[in-house]
Parts: sequence; C-alpha cells; structure tokens
Amino acid sequence: MINIFIANLDWEISSEDLKATFSAFGAVTYAHVVFDKETKKSKGYGYVEMDSADEAIAAIQALKGLEVNGRALDVKIASPKENRQALKPTIPVKKPFSKDNRFQKPQPSASKRPRISPGAEKERFSNKPENKKED
Repeated sequence: MINIFIANLDWEISSEDLKATFSAFGAVTYAHVVFDKETKKSKGYGYVEMDSADEAIAAIQALKGLEVNGRALDVKIASPKENRQALKPTIPVKKPFSKDNRFQKPQPSASKRPRISPGAEKERFSNKPENKKED
C-alpha cells in the first residue's frame, strides 16, 4: 500500500472528495482530510492510501500542481514521521542565568537619545523665559 500526502487543499474539500478524485486512478483504501480539533475546520491537507504503487504514482503525476478553487495541489508520497526533516531550524535556547554570568550586572544599552541631567530637565521644561530676568 502507498500512502499519499496532499497539501494546499481548498478548505471546502472533504474526505469523500479526495476519495472520489483518487478513485479515478485506482482503488483507494483510505482517504482523510485533516481537521483542527478545536475549530473543526480543515487544516488544508490530507492523506490517501492506494493499493497499487503504479496507480498511486499515476495519480501523483496527474494531480500534482492541479489548480482546485485557485489553489495548486501539492501531491507526493507521504514519508513516515521519523524520516521527515524539521521544517523549522532549531535555535539554541539561551538560559537567562548560567555559572558565568549570574553575578554580573547587565550592561546598559546604548540609547540614541542624549542623556539629560536632572537639573537641565527642570530648566528645559520650566515656563520662565530664558533671556528675561524676574523683577
């Protein structure tokens, strides 16, 4: 038996639609569109299982790139989970504290704004005109 993965499905496609489409190429033993558990909406991909490898390959070749409701299907032989490559690159997780830096103070970040001393800030926001003296 050959397991086929179909991606980029239209949200309205059902498991019965998949089975009917792939049945044109041979005997389909299983067809399933994957749905979100919470929203009960299609995730846009599914699986079909066919008895004959020749029929499965013919279906893949005929349906790969076929546009259904404005979406080009991505059809390929499904690979077992343990054989798949990770889609997201693994990013090393930095620990906030390690033996090397737990007693060091964090370095101040460089700001683009100039620092204003507390006295200068008062003068800057006071209502008194700068050039006139009070009588």
